[in-house]
Amino acid sequence: MLLFPFLFLLIGGCVRINYDATVHYDQSVTLETTYAFRDHPVMKLLNLRLDWDTWKQQAEANGYATEDYASNDDYEGMVLKKTFQNVEELQNIKEEWKTGPAGILVPPDLQFDIEKKDGIWFDSYELQTNLDLRLEQINVPGVKLSGNAKKLAERYVRQADIQFNLNVPTGVFVEDGTGLDVRSMQHVEWQVYGGRQNNLTLVAHVPNVKAWIITGIIAVAAIVFAYFVWRRYRRNIGNPRITSIRSRLLGLLIVTLSLSLIVVTAYKELTTERKMDAIRQASQTDEFIPTFAVHGLLGTDRTFLRFTQVMEQNSLATDGGLCTITDKGKADCEVHDFSSNRPIVRVEFEDAEASLNNQTKWLNKAIETYKKERNKSFERMYILGHSMGGVAAANYILNQDQYLIDKFVSFDSPFAGTRLANFGLSASNFGINTGSPAIRDLSPSSDGLKAFQAKLETWPRSVQVLSFSGHGGEFNLIEPSSSLLLEEYTNNILTETVPYDHFSLHRKSNVLKETGKFLYEYSNEFNPVETQ
Repeated sequence: MLLFPFLFLLIGGCVRINYDATVHYDQSVTLETTYAFRDHPVMKLLNLRLDWDTWKQQAEANGYATEDYASNDDYEGMVLKKTFQNVEELQNIKEEWKTGPAGILVPPDLQFDIEKKDGIWFDSYELQTNLDLRLEQINVPGVKLSGNAKKLAERYVRQADIQFNLNVPTGVFVEDGTGLDVRSMQHVEWQVYGGRQNNLTLVAHVPNVKAWIITGIIAVAAIVFAYFVWRRYRRNIGNPRITSIRSRLLGLLIVTLSLSLIVVTAYKELTTERKMDAIRQASQTDEFIPTFAVHGLLGTDRTFLRFTQVMEQNSLATDGGLCTITDKGKADCEVHDFSSNRPIVRVEFEDAEASLNNQTKWLNKAIETYKKERNKSFERMYILGHSMGGVAAANYILNQDQYLIDKFVSFDSPFAGTRLANFGLSASNFGINTGSPAIRDLSPSSDGLKAFQAKLETWPRSVQVLSFSGHGGEFNLIEPSSSLLLEEYTNNILTETVPYDHFSLHRKSNVLKETGKFLYEYSNEFNPVETQ
């Protein structure tokens, strides 16, 4: 039932760890764990040695059944399986797994607290744990990283993608701490991320068998008693036909009220105010989280003006200001709202045909300048970008480690470039400099784009992504394989192809509505694990 003691760090694409846990009616838990590695430069960087024979012996000594594992994509490792008789026994798992492949990766300060709450018909087990999966928290014996090696390892730590599946039998209900979801009460998935601290909650509601047996006996006794009362009532009344109808209605009412009482009581046991509290906290939090909006090739300060206006009209965010960066890289930020905790800051490049590298540096300059002008510190932010602005924003995300980028929205951004760049986008008809640095970097074979794509393997999967691809109208400039490229590097992503052209999709009402909901409205389904 409780998987979190087993959370270990995935380093890029070299480690695969799968967990499948099944809860049984007797409150025992069967856990099947797969550990697999494949050759990767980071394996050598972190000095990870694959001593499967020793690890198997250690696992078997702790009561695990083991077998070899091999996949079609070159992962090799082992599968371990063990059944724990109860939750108390499961709590010893951290001590067991200080040896073996998990031992070098379990954060030393891992907290694992379980609280049992006795109920009438259900006993609830609530687990609270924090998993700090930042590189400095991972204990790799004999490895001291610094300089470029440390930076490389940190990028791969951000790529960590750890997912857990929990299945429970009929009658057992499980939730992630924000309340029961009727669509997934018997199967829950969790996502945690490397490079940051994850605060996690798991609540399992297990039937109290004795209470249900007693309830059943009382219910049968009540039905038998009601039957004899009904029979006697019929004999003592003059009109059996009328009495029969009334008595049946009375009996039906009593049974209905009894069942309703049981259902309502059980429901109150299973549901608390956690879900509403989580929603209120997410929607009314006082934390300052700005949104930075970056225009694309030949864009202006008006590119995201309609977006800002619509968000204000729906009371989701406010016009926080405009940051303009000169072609010399000097930033000037005009703050429009000093009170909002959800400001939208538009970023304008005076040189709208600058290289990807310059746009990335200028975006960083705009963010830091706004922070200074606003005189407000923050750790989290959202970023959105149209066309090349989305590529510059993604490149910024890949190259910074100061902030937590919680959400990123791209509007038809050519992450894999566009073949039209090789033909100058037929831009001479619009007076565009077809030899500009931006046009060169949009070519699929450009050095700038290749450098960007080389880092995508280290994309931080904690970032929630919404990517739009435009396919309609007169200007279909970006192929879906390019605008939706991030799908290949993260599963924390939503994608949508909309029937609008490249130059208009980010202004369409339904696109703005979905973007506003994604950015500013709480949704536990998309990213069930709250991290901070």
